[in-house]
Amino acid sequence: MMFSDLSSQKGKNEHGGMFERFEGIVRKYAPTEVSFLLAVSGGVDSIVMLDLFIRLKAKRQLKIGVATFNHKLRKEADEEVEFVKKFCEDHSIPFYTACADVKAYAYINKLSLEEAARILRYEFLHSVKNSYGYNLIATAHNLNDLLETIILRLAKGTGPFGMVGLKPLSGEHLRPLLFFTREEIESYAIARNLTFFTDASNFDERYERNYIRHRIVPLLRKLNPSIERAAESLAQSTWKLDEYIESVVEKTERFRTNDRLFFKLSEDRYIQIEQVRRFAMEFFGKPLDREKIERFENAKSKSFKVSFWRNLGMEVSHGWVMMGDIISHERFEYTLTIERHGNETIFCPNEKRYYINGYFIEFINRDIMLPYGVDKIVLIVRNWMEGDRTLEGKKVKEVFNERKVPTFLRRMIPLIEYNDKIVFIPHIYKSRFLDSLNIQVVVKGGFGIES
Repeated sequence: MMFSDLSSQKGKNEHGGMFERFEGIVRKYAPTEVSFLLAVSGGVDSIVMLDLFIRLKAKRQLKIGVATFNHKLRKEADEEVEFVKKFCEDHSIPFYTACADVKAYAYINKLSLEEAARILRYEFLHSVKNSYGYNLIATAHNLNDLLETIILRLAKGTGPFGMVGLKPLSGEHLRPLLFFTREEIESYAIARNLTFFTDASNFDERYERNYIRHRIVPLLRKLNPSIERAAESLAQSTWKLDEYIESVVEKTERFRTNDRLFFKLSEDRYIQIEQVRRFAMEFFGKPLDREKIERFENAKSKSFKVSFWRNLGMEVSHGWVMMGDIISHERFEYTLTIERHGNETIFCPNEKRYYINGYFIEFINRDIMLPYGVDKIVLIVRNWMEGDRTLEGKKVKEVFNERKVPTFLRRMIPLIEYNDKIVFIPHIYKSRFLDSLNIQVVVKGGFGIES
């Protein structure tokens, strides 16, 4: 680690109207956002970003705060945190910090140090953002980072959208320096007399990204001195294609419960793959590698399961997909008794509403009429079981097959049983028996089966 002051070096003129370009980027990608949580480590990139936001704050009515996560991986880390904290105090900027044992977390979860640090750092940033009401998290990734990411992912066989993984705006993450090279950022730091820390580990070529930075990029620069701008051009084209695919995928019919995601497969094979890839990232919170995608691509049957991580994966049936636990389905059973008390017929218990696997079911009492001589009947709300039949004697499995109910859904749908027979299936079947009792069952949500 080195504490750097570039004020005595050459090139004191601010590089290329950088502030004006920065202001334009923020206005383009965050035109309505008024509060930003800045991830600042103390390095040149994040200090320049902080300085630019301070200048922007003087022109626009916005709120900024700074968050610094201490990975406790180097002895200088505490000093760097104190440096950023003092900088914020001098400029009256809210400052937040936390630390964690990254090595222990990596060991327990079988992760690399880099991956463990990233997970813990972003957990901290999201926690601060949500606790203190910031709109966006701003990180100081630059154009060189984008180039290195492209090379790294290309070497590991990623797809086109995974290769250009960094975007100016992704969800609640803003990267306002993504269009600036490291050289431009350092020139700005010189012009503004900024001081910052230089992490000596950035030169350790045992780390993949550092090896790319110091060995691979210089070779590519011999082919194209403007290799960073070439990477930007590739990224811009890919972002546009990605936006189009995203707009198509977003039209997908889908819903989710607490622990499962359901969606309708597109008829287009390419869009199917993008549905699986994008929804898996959204639902599981981590990307699928090529081998996992190929498990889906290579499936021959119309109904099949694909495991991603032990019991977590996807099940495909009748053109629908379920993501989540593909092994187990929880059993459920609720008993509802209807009793005659004198001239009044009542539900027991009085609670007549159930929320099960995304289905909201309510029993409506409209002067229930029990059969003559019957003082009590018992209804049971439960899962489907093999061998179930409707009150008329038809196998429920045949009903499911006729209506093309996906296999994974069959044990999740709440059925209503009376005397060991099924008298109601949401959106699919209702026996005359319930009508004879003058009981109305209202169903909202859940899986709508087409006729």
